[in-house]
Amino acid sequence: MVKLVGFIKKRPKLTPAAFAAHWLGIHAAIARGFPGLRGYRINLVDRVEHHDAAYESFSELWFESREGLDAAFTGPVGAQIAADIPNFIGELVRVVVDEHEVALPGG
Repeated sequence: MVKLVGFIKKRPKLTPAAFAAHWLGIHAAIARGFPGLRGYRINLVDRVEHHDAAYESFSELWFESREGLDAAFTGPVGAQIAADIPNFIGELVRVVVDEHEVALPGG
């Protein structure tokens, strides 16, 4: 399993509510069509602990393999995603991560 994390800043002229509505509605509906998508989470920042926090939200997408991730983003759904990003995102940094679970509920 491979995980892609996107660190995101909204377009400056969008309100937080308009940003969230677009992402959770239009953009998420497109992303659900990714071939091989195993999971997708949208994380909207509720509060900031430090005043210099760089990003307002982040996404998490899981695919079976790096090849599957790459194929998804170079296919037709990836093109739709790329075309929609400027509608609500001002800055996006994508990273592929190795996830290490260190605590489980009840453990």
